[in-house]
This record gives sequence, C-alpha cells and structure tokens, in this order.
Amino acid sequence: MKKISGILLILTICTSLVFMLAGCGESSPIAGGVISNEQYTDQSTIDKAPKPTALTKDKDIYASVSFIESPKGMKYTAKWLINAKEIKTDEKKMTTDKRGILVFPLEKDKLKGGSLKLQITYKDNVLMEKEILVK
Repeated sequence: MKKISGILLILTICTSLVFMLAGCGESSPIAGGVISNEQYTDQSTIDKAPKPTALTKDKDIYASVSFIESPKGMKYTAKWLINAKEIKTDEKKMTTDKRGILVFPLEKDKLKGGSLKLQITYKDNVLMEKEILVK
C-alpha cells in the first residue's frame, strides 16, 4: 500500500511540473499597456489609466508599456500602422532590470484618421497588439 501511495505521489508531482512548465512557454514579459495622448511612466498609472476608444490626430500619441521579467538591455520594437500601412518603427531597450516602463511616441505629423494599430515585438514574436480609432 505504501508503494502505491509513493507511486501516486510521484505521478502527481510529475504531472504538476509538466503543467507548470507548459504554461511558462506562453508567458509574456508585458504586464500592461495603454495607447493615449498622454504618456505614463509607472505601473500604477498604466493600470489606472483610462483606456480611450478613440484619439485625436491633432496631438502626439504614446504607447506606455509596462514590462516584468525583462533583463536590462533587452530590445523591444514598436510598429505603428494606420489603416494597415506601417507609419513608424521604433526600437527601445530596457534601462532597468526585471521591471520597467518603455514609452513609444508617435508624432502627430505622422497621423491621419483611421484605424491605428500598435504591435510590440521581441525579435519576431508579437508580445502585445492594440488597435484604436484616430479621428
């Protein structure tokens, strides 16, 4: 009976490890992000920031992105598209270790009305994608 209990315990532990390791492959270093006419420089304001449904083309736009578990020096790329046409690519690297905020600006002179899409990537992996209307 003790032998069966031991085997069941080992199987349970192995199964748990498999599920934990499988989940690790799907994690993202991004904790949150917001596209706005204002830039945010800390996690709490990004979490509490209003999530607009539309922005004006008469003001600069900012993507404020909060990262976790990202080593200092790691480079991320922001690709801005309007109506599916790329209008700007911007690369920034983490200046802090583990946690930090990167702000990707989009100048108003590059804007026109339509659907604005933002992709944050690391190498070829899309980590975050957001879309908003610009009027």
